[in-house]
Amino acid sequence: MSKPPRPQRPLVIALITVSVLGLVVILVVAAMAPAHTVTGTALPADQYGPQDTATRTKPLPTTTTAAPQATIAALTPGWQTAYSISRNAVYDVPQDWTVPTPTTIIGFESGNSRVVMSGAAELQPKSCDGHHTKAMAGVTGSKLGDTAAAAKDVATDRATIGGSNDDRPNATFTLSPVETLTVQGKPAAHVTATLTNPAPYDCSHPATAVVHTIAVAGNNGQSVVMVVFADQNVDGATTTETIRQMFNTLRPAGLKPADCKQDNQVVGTWCN
Repeated sequence: MSKPPRPQRPLVIALITVSVLGLVVILVVAAMAPAHTVTGTALPADQYGPQDTATRTKPLPTTTTAAPQATIAALTPGWQTAYSISRNAVYDVPQDWTVPTPTTIIGFESGNSRVVMSGAAELQPKSCDGHHTKAMAGVTGSKLGDTAAAAKDVATDRATIGGSNDDRPNATFTLSPVETLTVQGKPAAHVTATLTNPAPYDCSHPATAVVHTIAVAGNNGQSVVMVVFADQNVDGATTTETIRQMFNTLRPAGLKPADCKQDNQVVGTWCN
């Protein structure tokens, strides 16, 4: 996995479960991932609940027992779905995107900072230098119940860490005004961070990229947040229209409480 402007190390962590509920997970494969520190109130999935927690071990072969897959129909004709077990959240994805198991964690790390999401989907994974991905999506959460504040906070956090470069100056970014809307009957807010990467440009360092965050009212006065990172102005880039179509399908996945309940509290969830 990777990200729009390339970080120090993009990471994809594929998790496997040893029970039907996936209460025990182990790290299967990851890029080099040092101990992480997450700052701000945009809270990543991997701090809250075993479904989104990676126990660091030596990398293991990628052929594993996959997490049980629920059958969740897409709202968009011809599309597929990606869903987060711990957040009981699902969204539609175009057929040309890759959807790994629902226990796969996707995100960025830079220095001692790491941000991750579950319910992952990728467009053309490892299409450049064996790791860069043209777009990725996933679900995280925020303690902030104000969806506008949550969307802005997560966008700032992801753009800051996602725009970090190890071999050149960091990308700069600007935030759009907050767009308030309704997503599948729930109050929501949308913010776009537009990143500008310093030259020279190549397939892993596009000139521009975007981070879309859509925060929707969740349980317990918190927010469920979907994030989409995407390269811009490159061959095969996903469009704004496609991204909007994706996040407008964000909704509860309809999992039974026993299937998504965590021993640890998950921030930003629709799991009862």
